[in-house]
Formats: sequence, C-alpha cells, structure tokens
Amino acid sequence: MATEVKSQAEADADEVMRLVSEGKRVTDPELICRVSERAAKVRQAIFEKHGSVEWAVDMVRDARDECGSSSMPPSG
Repeated sequence: MATEVKSQAEADADEVMRLVSEGKRVTDPELICRVSERAAKVRQAIFEKHGSVEWAVDMVRDARDECGSSSMPPSG
C-alpha cells in the first residue's frame, strides 16, 4: 500500500473543503493564519507579475451591456 504524503497546503485545502461541505465555518486560528499567509503571497506574486489591474469596472459595464439596461451613453 502506497503512503500518500500531503503538503500542508493540500491538507489545509482538504480541511477547508470538508468544513464548507458540511456547512461549517473555518474557526481554527492556525488554519486561518496559514491560508491567509499563502493567499497574501499569491496576491503579491500576481501583483508583481501583472501590476494593478482594473478589471471590475469593465466587467460591470459588460454585464450592463449584456442585459440591455445600461443607463450610460455609449462610449466612443
């Protein structure tokens, strides 16, 4: 029988998914801290690679255009 060794990140992800699937909150302060620290590193890496990206405004405008309910005049 092969022994599977999980990284801490994989074990944390499994625990978060288990809790969420059971409708429970993540309350373990150490788990929250580890996940938050990894998320901060990922955010920083994305920022360093791509800089500040303002995509939310474009997404909202696109969604309005798709629904046909834009109260803004067409640009251009």
